[in-house]
Amino acid sequence: MTEPVTAASQPHKPHPPSSRKQRGFVFWAVWVLIASYAVYPTANWLASLRDQRYDFITRWDAMIPLVPEFIFVYFSFFPFLLLPLWLVQQPVLSALGKRQIAGTLICGLVFVLFPANLAFERVIPDAEPYRSIFSAMFFVDKPHNLLPSLHIVYTALTCLAICQCQWGKGRVWLCLGVVAWSAAICASTMLVHQHHVLDVVTALVLVAFLWVLIRPIPLSPELPQAGPV
Repeated sequence: MTEPVTAASQPHKPHPPSSRKQRGFVFWAVWVLIASYAVYPTANWLASLRDQRYDFITRWDAMIPLVPEFIFVYFSFFPFLLLPLWLVQQPVLSALGKRQIAGTLICGLVFVLFPANLAFERVIPDAEPYRSIFSAMFFVDKPHNLLPSLHIVYTALTCLAICQCQWGKGRVWLCLGVVAWSAAICASTMLVHQHHVLDVVTALVLVAFLWVLIRPIPLSPELPQAGPV
């Protein structure tokens, strides 16, 4: 007589790779959000209380025009950060999360130690929808968390992680598109007068440091890849 098949008698089936990647992405996304929302507003509040603030300005900043249309590119930063859900695999995904958290903590420390002044006058455009968008942005974000730009740190780290995973698969045009999108986001931080040239440069230097400091940990082939590394 054939023994009935029960859930207990069936062999354990590992979660499919897509499920593991989704859980890994959610895990690190939650921790990055916790770090950013704990550090960024606190640093901005502390900076607003300081009497001494610094001017990290170059002669090139005076040449940067305000281009309100780039506000949409600036805010495309948020969907851009979702791309690793589909385009980055473990262990690069875990390394990306660790780099973003470390970058947040380092930037927060610099924000507190060296609070900055925004060189650009905060001009609210007359035309809608830019008037409403810029008014809301200026109300929420105080202009002191400037150098290095956390906007750039997250964008550049995400871009590098995607290219690391996709370039070897021959998806050159995908990588070029991601690089172009990230470059546009970097430019937008200056074209909407939210950051200076030095804010972008120091952010990219920090990205290079984090890229070398935190490397992906290879997954053991003997162990089930059930969660984030």
